[in-house]
Amino acid sequence: MHRNKPVRVLVVDDSPSSLEDLCAFLKTLDGIEVVGTARNGFELTKEAETLRPDLVITDLHAPRLSGLECTMRLRQMMPETRFIIFSDLDAPFTKEESAASVADFYFYKEHMTEKAAMAIRHLFPDLAQREPALPNTAKEEISC
Repeated sequence: MHRNKPVRVLVVDDSPSSLEDLCAFLKTLDGIEVVGTARNGFELTKEAETLRPDLVITDLHAPRLSGLECTMRLRQMMPETRFIIFSDLDAPFTKEESAASVADFYFYKEHMTEKAAMAIRHLFPDLAQREPALPNTAKEEISC
């Protein structure tokens, strides 16, 4: 059984290059639609309430309001939305904090692409039944 609609994803990172890289990677995955981006926690909250994404992928330490705080707030307002938190910090307490936030997955930024793909397939099992799309090697403008 295949999911008829794409998984709608909102991506949050304060680093423009990391945000662009993650969006570009997500666009190579079959069944994924990047519907919005944010650079901080306030933008995340506003965009999530407006867009109602299926999945939020956020930096743990997003400025102005952390990804952890946003996840806790949004999980209550949008229990159907799934959350992946990533961090570039290698501190044990961040994993515990993320688990407490009821994030569905937590991983380090250095493993972003392989972990994100695995997490998405786990959270949305009908996508795992699709053949993986090959990344587009042609250069194109990314507008995330």
